[in-house]
Amino acid sequence: MTVETLGLTKSYPLKTALDRVSVSFAGGQIHALVGENGAGKSTLARLLCGDLLPTAGSILLDGTNVAFASPKDALRAGIVPVHQRPLLATAITAHENIILQMQASRARKPLFLHTPTAELRSLRDRWAEHLHLHALVKDLGGNMRFYVSLLGALLRKPRVLLLDEPSAFLDSSERARLYQNLRTLADGGTNVIVITHSRAEATTCADSVTLLQNGTLVAQFDSPKAYDDWLTQHQTITPNEMHGGESLPPAPKQSFSASPSPRGAPLTPPSAPQKNAIAVMHLSSLPKNRPALLDASLTAAYGAITAVTGLQEAALDTLEDALTGMETASAKGFVTLTAADGASTTVRANKVTPRLLRAHRTAIVPSDRTFRAAHPDITVEQLLSVYAKTDPRGTALRLIRQADVHITPEQSVAQLSGGMLQRLILTRELATDPALLMLCNPMQGLDIQAQATLCQTLVTLARAGTAILVLGTQDFPLSLCQTVYALESGVLHLRFAATEIPA
Repeated sequence: MTVETLGLTKSYPLKTALDRVSVSFAGGQIHALVGENGAGKSTLARLLCGDLLPTAGSILLDGTNVAFASPKDALRAGIVPVHQRPLLATAITAHENIILQMQASRARKPLFLHTPTAELRSLRDRWAEHLHLHALVKDLGGNMRFYVSLLGALLRKPRVLLLDEPSAFLDSSERARLYQNLRTLADGGTNVIVITHSRAEATTCADSVTLLQNGTLVAQFDSPKAYDDWLTQHQTITPNEMHGGESLPPAPKQSFSASPSPRGAPLTPPSAPQKNAIAVMHLSSLPKNRPALLDASLTAAYGAITAVTGLQEAALDTLEDALTGMETASAKGFVTLTAADGASTTVRANKVTPRLLRAHRTAIVPSDRTFRAAHPDITVEQLLSVYAKTDPRGTALRLIRQADVHITPEQSVAQLSGGMLQRLILTRELATDPALLMLCNPMQGLDIQAQATLCQTLVTLARAGTAILVLGTQDFPLSLCQTVYALESGVLHLRFAATEIPA
């Protein structure tokens, strides 16, 4: 099925999110939809799947004008979305969530089936072999939650499958398998539209590339090579290409809440780490439904960027839970927090809490931005003013300006793209003037320019003396790090350390 838009527009009182966009997506192909955060990608996707009503313009399916009053109308037409941050019921199983998705558009059907069907098991084996259908969603990582939503979408046998940042939570092998399966799906006639920030995905996995910027259509390239050639002429350096001695792209208007390096300055890691801000000794954790963490020890120094590479199945989520104090019931070992003046506090690992960390000037950006760092049902003002003692609206307006995100304090967090939410959360956390900054999967949801800006900001903070600990390094340039650990099968190994760090 071919999907077309003619002059499609979505306007709000203070901005136009999509401005007269006319594009065509042919059936039986994979189409990449690219652009910076706020370019209008998610807005276009939400219009196509009936989540939003257009202000003007038309949507055509196989040449026939259609109007969707609700997501159910789009589902009946065969357009099935998989959202970047799917809202799942965490207290029930993956299988029950999938059946719940099916129930949303099928009246008078049984709500829950106790045994997964042969079709569902077959889809699971082909797309997500490590997903346990009877596991509670609250015990699943971001990658498995994505698969829950994806399997529910595939059971509908979509004519158009619309994926918003599908690889955001996936490792490299999972990404490769996802696109291999999407290719098979497209070869069978399905129209696959993928919103992605990844240049590699757009240029190696797609048949066409559509580029949006500030709500308008820049170009629709009929081949990945045409898009790659255009990028070569117009695009600046990406974070993964930034190693010591190479130049930065031009600094955007706002670099979160830190001062950017001078335009053209080399982006290199700080040269001399100071004493440790945090030291973790013999940390073990054996949660019931996550991979085990075994006898891990690490340090993160003031004035340095420290990173931990690894995958969710290698216990990265377990390490995040323990270090951020989110889930420490089964944690053993010790954690020492040392202030810049040398005063230190040592506690048992199961006594680490977010409150304790924040009392020691620790800012935390968890990998689950949707529920651990925010909530879809609150407003932007509530999101940004959690630390404000007075004037919450003024605080929100100030942080919105610093994040350079075009929204109002009254808007719902549910209306934000993943990149917008990431920028706002990071700006909020940096506004606390942290001594230690914990970032979990920091590149997730950010476009190329925002990733470069974040790297610039982190180097500036480290040079000013902040300790930065990065957990999860997908798309993060390890060349910026002073120390790198690798987490494999629950065991933490030191990959390299630039110098000895004073205790």
